[in-house]
Order: sequence, then C-alpha cells, then structure tokens
Amino acid sequence: MNDIKLILKCQKGEKEAFNELITKYYPYVSKFLIKLTINEELAQDLVQETFLKVITNIDKFDTKGSAKFSTYLMKIAKNTYLDYLRKDKKISYSLDLEEISDSGFEDKVADEEELNILLKEIDKLPYEQAQAIKLKYLEEYSLKEIADKMETQTKTIKSRIYEGKEKIKRKLKNGGILHE
Repeated sequence: MNDIKLILKCQKGEKEAFNELITKYYPYVSKFLIKLTINEELAQDLVQETFLKVITNIDKFDTKGSAKFSTYLMKIAKNTYLDYLRKDKKISYSLDLEEISDSGFEDKVADEEELNILLKEIDKLPYEQAQAIKLKYLEEYSLKEIADKMETQTKTIKSRIYEGKEKIKRKLKNGGILHE
C-alpha cells in the first residue's frame, strides 16, 4: 500500500494502518537515530517517542501537500533528538561556541536556527570527525571513552576533534555566521 493511502487510513484511526506504517518506517528511523546518537538504547527510546508523536499528530500531515511522509517523519525524529539534547541540558540555546573552537571566539548560538546550522555542519564532517565531536560535546564522553568506543587511540580522537572543529570554524566564518 502506498504511503498516502496508508496515512489516510491512519487519519481515520485504523490500528492496522498504524501498525503497517510503523513496521514500514521503523528500520529507517532506528538507523537514523542510532547514527545520530551513537547510542542504541537512547536511539530506541527516541524512536518510540518519534512514533508516538507521529501517531498523535498524524491528522496534521497534509496528504495533498508536496512533502513526502518520509521527510516529515525524519524531521520529527531529528527534532525529537534535539528536544532530548535541550531537555537533558547537553546542549542549550546558550551553547558556547568556544567548545567548538580552541581559538577563543566568544560567539554564542543564540537561537534554534543557529543551533541547527551548527548541527548540520557537524553532520557534513567526515564520519569519524562528526562522531568524535558528537560524543565529546553532545554526549559528554571523555577522550578515553571515545577512543575505546571508536577503537582507536586517544591522540587520534584529539586530532579528529581538532580538525573537525577547525573545519566548522572556517565554514561558519566563510558563511558570515561567525565573526572574530
């Protein structure tokens, strides 16, 4: 069954349709959140919360609009993760960008748009750099814990974090977001 028909059935409250929708998209959302969080247990909690939000708000999805359901679903998953970070105070609107650069600039991420830009820039980094930065600054792992988790040496993790932070700093400066 295509997504539109399935969603229309969900909007009518058909439990079978909800089960089919969840079964269809569960693997995608789960893999996405595992990659984002680097923590399978946390990811599974966020997957459940994501689908709870989808079920609760299925009536708000416009089946006649141009947005794909998968895009809508992944946006909910990403926002659920960002909500978790904010709620757990792992990241806040006053995130000090000095954590991202050792160069001492004092700019702060003042709103959600800037926070999203920062997270997007982290996601654009090579996988190893992005994961090291996420583990260090979002999950607050020590360098040793990150090295163990990524099966490498501490000095390699330090290098990945430094290089990643420098790339982000250059990108933000070139984009006019960051001023020294």
